[in-house]
Amino acid sequence: MKGRVLVISERFSPEKFLISDIVEEWVRQGHEVRVLTQVPSYPRGRLYPGYANEFTCAMENGARVTRFKTVLGYRESLVRKLLNYLLFMLRASWHCLRESRGVENVFVFQTGPLSQALPLVLLKWLCRKRTSIWTQDVWPDAVFAYGFKDKGSLAVLLKAFVRVVYRSCDEICVSSPGFVDRLGPYLSSAARAVFIPQWVPPDFEKSEPHSFEFKADVTRFIFAGNIGTMQNLRNVILAFGELDADKAEFYILGDGSLAAELKSLVAGRGIANVRFLGRVEPSKVKACIQSCDFAILSLIADPMVSLTIPAKFQAYLSAGRPIVAVTNGEVCSLVRKEGLGLWADPSSVDSIAAALASAIGSSSATRLSWAQNMGRLLSTDFDKGKALGLLGGHVFHERLAVQTRR
Repeated sequence: MKGRVLVISERFSPEKFLISDIVEEWVRQGHEVRVLTQVPSYPRGRLYPGYANEFTCAMENGARVTRFKTVLGYRESLVRKLLNYLLFMLRASWHCLRESRGVENVFVFQTGPLSQALPLVLLKWLCRKRTSIWTQDVWPDAVFAYGFKDKGSLAVLLKAFVRVVYRSCDEICVSSPGFVDRLGPYLSSAARAVFIPQWVPPDFEKSEPHSFEFKADVTRFIFAGNIGTMQNLRNVILAFGELDADKAEFYILGDGSLAAELKSLVAGRGIANVRFLGRVEPSKVKACIQSCDFAILSLIADPMVSLTIPAKFQAYLSAGRPIVAVTNGEVCSLVRKEGLGLWADPSSVDSIAAALASAIGSSSATRLSWAQNMGRLLSTDFDKGKALGLLGGHVFHERLAVQTRR
């Protein structure tokens, strides 16, 4: 007997998020899936071609998808971004009561603010639905990491809201093992958080050829992803400035809020071995990484940020290029424990430069060993099929348990 589930997610296909893989798999298995989401606009804050900014409800690839209007221009305006979060929460809360009729399970895919889980709370306490969440960003820590004060009346209200959400969940899944302990104070005594790893998106696995020219006869390093405060690229760039430009080249693939500032830094310091490639289609990212010798994963030295496993980690595993982990916490632990490459103190330019020098001097046999370890880890702990199976087992747990007893 198949399950019936209501999925609540701010982002959904054609936007590039793992929730699309999840829904596709559940439809393939024969589950009835309904989705509450927005008109697609991420990451540029502009409508995707072929979509109008209006309310729609239609069948899409076997799932019933209800889309709300989105507040555009949120990339340039904090007010618009916050308004978009608020309106999604209110619209989803209103429509969830109708869309939940006939479904037993409610699942929230949380990539941004936890406020999108408010409909889950309503359905838990008003309709007695079975509820689950897969959180990619732990609150309230994520809010505090962006400068929100962790003391005072507003912090107390925020923590109370987080506690209400998680205590309304029958199943809590997280995207990093480091999140498990952080959620402890907000869970009921009967609940527990379970680690479900992210996997490599299908578009990344396509590995279409790129059109860049990568310098020969040097050790090539690459960073792929968002260029923002959390990525700590300033220190990495300064470390490359200490190296011999004839021995190492650093490529930055992507875009973000700090791109212009970092380009000015490179120009002002006269750093000759750092190049900005800009944004490319996800299907070309893998080929870019594989054109280099090492992949850099850098994060600021913040306790909360260090708990995360960024999606680029799985992308680097798939590309098979050894990692230089300029971070503390979960990623650094994985790189050291599993033998995936080198690591450095993210707060120390000298430490980063030393790790880069070690990478340049590493032997081909050592690099091959690191790459083989990456392939093994990808096929075990970060395997897509296994992760989807674990997640589905938690979301449809009661129904699966009944089937087992039969």
